[in-house]
Amino acid sequence: MNKQIKIIAVILVLTIVPLLIYGFLQLKSLSEDEQIAGEIYEKQMETVLFSLNQLADDMISQWARKMNNSDRSFKESANDLILRNESIKMLYVQRATNKSDTVFYGEYIEPNKDVEQQIEEWFYQNDSTLNKLSEYFKAGFQKVQGVQSWHQYSKEGSPEAAITFVISDLDSAQYYVFIVLESRLWIEQILGIQMQVLASDELNAAVFNKNSKEIIHSVNNFDQLRHYTSAKLWILPDLQLAIQSTGESYQELVKQRSRNNLLFLIFTLIVLVVGIIIIIRSIQNALRVAQLKSDFVSNVSHEIRTPLSLIKMYAETLMLNRLSNEERKAQYYKVIYQESGRLTHLVNNILDFSRIEANRKVYNFELIDFNKLVEKIHQGYEHTFNEKQVNCILNLSPDSAKINADPHAIEEAISNLIENAIKYSTEIIEITISTKIENGLISCLVKDSGMGIPKSEIDKVFDKFYRVENALTQSTKGTGMGLSLVKHIMDAHDGKVEVHSKINVGSTFILSFPIVENNEQDTNS
Repeated sequence: MNKQIKIIAVILVLTIVPLLIYGFLQLKSLSEDEQIAGEIYEKQMETVLFSLNQLADDMISQWARKMNNSDRSFKESANDLILRNESIKMLYVQRATNKSDTVFYGEYIEPNKDVEQQIEEWFYQNDSTLNKLSEYFKAGFQKVQGVQSWHQYSKEGSPEAAITFVISDLDSAQYYVFIVLESRLWIEQILGIQMQVLASDELNAAVFNKNSKEIIHSVNNFDQLRHYTSAKLWILPDLQLAIQSTGESYQELVKQRSRNNLLFLIFTLIVLVVGIIIIIRSIQNALRVAQLKSDFVSNVSHEIRTPLSLIKMYAETLMLNRLSNEERKAQYYKVIYQESGRLTHLVNNILDFSRIEANRKVYNFELIDFNKLVEKIHQGYEHTFNEKQVNCILNLSPDSAKINADPHAIEEAISNLIENAIKYSTEIIEITISTKIENGLISCLVKDSGMGIPKSEIDKVFDKFYRVENALTQSTKGTGMGLSLVKHIMDAHDGKVEVHSKINVGSTFILSFPIVENNEQDTNS
């Protein structure tokens, strides 16, 4: 047993552990692959968003450069800018020095003093922002600044956004410019065409308010419930650019592939583990059979040695004429006869088992009366019953039935059951041999009052070389072939063998054979 445990432990270490490590590394690799693929996909999406952001920034920068035209006044530039860009609702210009302001409205926009007041308040509250823009401007950079949360000032239905920058007029004075945009119209005019080109048939694109999630403009039925990649619109920080695949997203495809790979890996590991378990069981069975064969050789040697020793001793005594009493001589002759019969039975079992193993066992079938055969077998054991003080009861079925069988094989099967009943019984040996006819079958029942067989062992007792492990079986020698031969004989005769047993109560072995019908009997006769 220790040897088996060591072998199984080595197999587990050499197979299961590497498999588990391999599985862990594969899972880790799948996770890393998914992360890398996701990062690549995000970078590609970010590149698309960057191009849109760059376009929006360039367009607003062009507005700032037009307003800063040194060949004409800012008023002319402002009017021209509003006429050319329908999305501009209002353009507010404030002189940096004396805070005087000039307001321009779009063609269809009504003047609104409240909005003008809000812009003045914004200028007052964001003095630091304006100073930075002025410093950039003086340094030669005209930076455009998006106005955050301008939608909070809008009281109209359409969403608005605002931008501010610094310009200089013909008199070289600095001015703060504040432009209020209609977001939806501006995006459609400035970004819409480019979004359509970039999206094509493979991508959905959208611009939405990052706080309210309201979609301002979309291309190809953008779905906010599905995965998408987004980035803040630089020039209008309250708006969000977003893009997604028209079909399954790359992340979803990667996850699905990773999931499929994971399932396949788990299935492979399960198959390998099952295979290893089967191999381990096979090794266990092989080791068990090897141990049983070793025990078989030892038991057979003992079984043969005992009758041979008795035969030799009694024959030697008779040869030397050491017995003058004829009754004692007859007794010695009987012992020699019985032991030679026991030896013959053992050798026949071994030979039959060898023929069965080599598929060379041949049965000679003939029509026999089952009750007569059982009665004959019982009579052959009368001396053994008397010698070993066995109380054996014979109950034969009142009806006669015939079977097509090999009488020697059936005798061998029943004899093995009787031998076991005697061998594995306790102090008082009681055996009942009976026959019965039921459901077209005639059966022989051999019932003993022995130690019984555990339920967990019943299915194994017909295996070759198998013996139930307990104190009585260990002290009682046997080959472990008897019940295996019984099972083979019953299979060859289209019969069946059953066992009913209780520990410390006894066992009942039932051999059932199909009855030969009358028309079959006539044909055979």
